[in-house]
Amino acid sequence: MLVGAERAERTPLRALGLLPPDRHGTPVALLSVGQRRRLALAVAIAGAPDLLLLDEPTNHISLALAGELEEALQTTTGTVVVASHDRWLRRRWDGAELRLVPVSAGG
Repeated sequence: MLVGAERAERTPLRALGLLPPDRHGTPVALLSVGQRRRLALAVAIAGAPDLLLLDEPTNHISLALAGELEEALQTTTGTVVVASHDRWLRRRWDGAELRLVPVSAGG
C-alpha cells in the first residue's frame, strides 16, 4: 500500500469512504466531530509521518475505514504508537507491542 503524495494521486480522499457522497462538498468546519476526526486521520496517514501517535484511532470510523487504517499502519516506514481498547485491532496487530497492565492500589 502506498502512502503520501503518490497514494493521494491514485486514491482521492472521497474514495476512502470518509464521508457519505452527499457530504463531499461540505466545508470542513461544517462536518461533524466524527467526520473531522476521520478526515484528520486520513490526512495524517497520507502525509507519511516519521512518528504517528494514535489514541483510540478506530473510534468514529467505519469497519471498512478501520481496515484501511490497519493496512496503512502496517506498511508505514515511520514509528507508530497506538493506544487502543479495540480488540480486533489489537488481535491483528503484528508490529512490536508493549502491554500496560494495571497494578492494584495496595501493591
